[in-house]
Amino acid sequence: MSSFFDKAKDKATQLANQAKEKVDETQNKRKADDLLDDIGRIVYRQRTTGVTEPGDDAAIDALVAELTALAELGTDILGTKPAVSASPSAPVGNLPPPPAPSPMPAPTPMPTPMPEPGNS
Repeated sequence: MSSFFDKAKDKATQLANQAKEKVDETQNKRKADDLLDDIGRIVYRQRTTGVTEPGDDAAIDALVAELTALAELGTDILGTKPAVSASPSAPVGNLPPPPAPSPMPAPTPMPTPMPEPGNS
């Protein structure tokens, strides 16, 4: 027969393990994002400047190896960030599109003041 304290201890251990798994998952996703950013910087530099540095291929291979290791641990590598849309007005992710700008109302004419009696 388990005591109340044994059950509470088991539940606390279970919750602590779940929290640790969530923290590890979040850290792995951040690490994957950082690695993908590093690859992106190398590719961007190569594409915009036309310069391929001597260590670029080795650096990309090492980054891909780290990403592969994270993927084997169950980290979602390619689904960590929403895709960037080519159109600046298209919604990104699941956000609704911004509201359309409302047209400026036409100015209302000011009433012409009536002359005061006796000042005409």
